Amino acid sequence: MMRLRQIEIFRAVMLSGSVSAAARMLHVSQPVVSRIVRHAEQSLGFALFERSRGRLVPTPEAEALYCQVRRSWTEIERIDALVGSLRQGGASGLRIAATPTLAASLLPQAVAALQRQYPAMQCDLWAIHTAEIEQRLATQEIDAGIALEPPERVTVAVSQLADTEILLAVPQAWSMTVTPSRRLLADRPYIALAESTPLGDALTGLLERAGWQAEAGLRVQTYRMAGSLVEQGAGHAFIDGFTAVGLDPDKVALFRIRPSLPVHLHLMRASTAAPSLTLPRLDKELRRAALALLAELPARLQPDSALLDGGD
Repeated sequence: MMRLRQIEIFRAVMLSGSVSAAARMLHVSQPVVSRIVRHAEQSLGFALFERSRGRLVPTPEAEALYCQVRRSWTEIERIDALVGSLRQGGASGLRIAATPTLAASLLPQAVAALQRQYPAMQCDLWAIHTAEIEQRLATQEIDAGIALEPPERVTVAVSQLADTEILLAVPQAWSMTVTPSRRLLADRPYIALAESTPLGDALTGLLERAGWQAEAGLRVQTYRMAGSLVEQGAGHAFIDGFTAVGLDPDKVALFRIRPSLPVHLHLMRASTAAPSLTLPRLDKELRRAALALLAELPARLQPDSALLDGGD
């Protein structure tokens, strides 16, 4: 078994390519590096380096070992950062994943606010779909997930942060002088979500019950992409409030729909793992950021609502 000091020396030699460079990197003497490498090889039972013209050439065993060391060292650095942060009374690091729309707007605001309070805090951030967020929570690859979809796994604990709703987004270039209806939009391009999700299925069911039958000319994977296509005049789409507030008001007209379809913003964590010490702080900043973003939405909405269940 390799000790932590041996792993540190081994990593330094692999990175620098020589004993002298590794010694300079770690601020120790060359004999110390050579001795620890030799002891590591003795304890492992195989050579890590071959000596060639004064340089250390990694053996195939060393190359295989280094792949794992490189992955593990990231976690060691996270532990070190956590210790330093806790010593200063700050926040611990977080691994956070959010859906693409939330990763582009809500998450940066919340994380930036946290870093202003705790400059030593480290965060790893991902923009992925809800199903993958739940999967990574289950395997404890991340500490927290942020999504609009309700989680499907019972091993995921949920905190509801904010509420919004599904809206109808229409290109301003269409110059619609009346409220959009089934008849007015029947022959217009429609942008639909290709991925089947609980929220997407709820929207599909609502449209079907209302008789709103639009043939999708474009299918996309995210509300963010749907909103961008509306900005380009490629069609109309149903999107969430967080996506809507980030769209260009000169290019997109937003309408509430009736009956409404509520959307809930969730902060998720694995219920089988101890929550991070920083999670309550993230929860607080996400709530603030969500309220600030959604406060901009009423001014963006058209005065009339699109009636799904009546008015052709």
